[in-house]
Amino acid sequence: MIIHEPRVRDDRDEVSVEAVVEVAQPGAAYPETLFFTFPGSCREVVTSRADGFAAALLPLAMRLGESLQIRGDLSGRLAHGMRDYQRIQSTWNPGIFKCVEVQCDRLRTGESRGTLGKVGASFSGGVDSFHTLWTHLPDNEPYPSFRVSHCVMINGFDSDTDLGNTGSFERMRRVYEPMMRRHNLELVVVRTNLLQFLGFMTQKQSFAAFVTAPALVLGRLFSRFYVPSSYKFTLLGMVPDGSHPMFDHLLGTDTMEVIHDGAHLTRVEKTVALSKWTDTYDRLRVCVNATGVDDETNAIRNCCACEKCLRTMGTLEIVGALKKFVCFPKALERRRIRSLDYRDRGSRIFANEIIDFASRSGRKDMAGDFRQALLRSVWLSRLWRRPPVQRIARASYRLEKRWKPYAAIVTPAKRLLQRLGFGRLMWS
Repeated sequence: MIIHEPRVRDDRDEVSVEAVVEVAQPGAAYPETLFFTFPGSCREVVTSRADGFAAALLPLAMRLGESLQIRGDLSGRLAHGMRDYQRIQSTWNPGIFKCVEVQCDRLRTGESRGTLGKVGASFSGGVDSFHTLWTHLPDNEPYPSFRVSHCVMINGFDSDTDLGNTGSFERMRRVYEPMMRRHNLELVVVRTNLLQFLGFMTQKQSFAAFVTAPALVLGRLFSRFYVPSSYKFTLLGMVPDGSHPMFDHLLGTDTMEVIHDGAHLTRVEKTVALSKWTDTYDRLRVCVNATGVDDETNAIRNCCACEKCLRTMGTLEIVGALKKFVCFPKALERRRIRSLDYRDRGSRIFANEIIDFASRSGRKDMAGDFRQALLRSVWLSRLWRRPPVQRIARASYRLEKRWKPYAAIVTPAKRLLQRLGFGRLMWS
């Protein structure tokens, strides 16, 4: 893989940093260019260095097993960190990542570049990023050089992507920007096509590199950058994750420190803390489906049906704060909780956190709902892994597609199982 030297393109209202990318894998359908597009106000701080592009595409090179050639300036500290980053990721996820050779045309070791010394934080509007922001506001962060001054929000990271600039992401920016101004913060929205290179699977296992890359492209702005944690550090050994205190800091440069933030708390503990911050009541954005903005309330609108929505709503219900959060416009339905899919090991950690919190809070009903979903998911997951079951289900699916009388018999049964929460587990 070759990353050609990045170029800065100024379009008056926006400024973009782009690099041509050559992927060696035959038949690979990747864009020709990786870009990061910022508001025009960032034109004085963007850099044509290759740091952000190298960090962004290293996971892809590792997944493809291709050496990485960087035609541009690369921080010596980042180059060293990328080597150790590879060692950790390839050991943790050998089925996904391989160690590859990294070559650079111009290695800048120990170079002292002037920055504005600002402190940035990756911000999505979710529980983790809101908690990092709240923790490092002036009222809560006693050390001035660690107080957040900028939040970086990525258009292109989630299913809300609006690379065509049609206005859907712009509406969300207008929801968050007034809050940022009240706290003397600047919201920087960057648009990037990086996900078209990585895909969701690689992104999931390397998302710290994804969210740090735009901050590296803003090379003259930050001296520190926070990556909000997903799990408590005592649980991180249980499940491989794309962000970790072992390797997030390896993505820093000689002038920008990367900090994995908030890993001393569980997701439940963060949610409980945010339940007292009024700024989150209409702005908390946790949905895995495409979120939007409510036309009447101008609040973020979550679907209230996906696993992330239900677990967040469940925690807020336990502390008696759910009714305050207008960003969840629908009522919490316990039957939806009981039908949640917890096959993924990471999601089971969150489920167990809520079960423990609900039990300690005297909400045995809520604990029972999540426990039922967890036990059912584990049982069905073990059943599905048995080869005879897999063969029968796949044969049934093929027959259903080919023979209409058979489809007429099994379809009502499948719909019933789906209403009970079993269908998604057995046929997804």
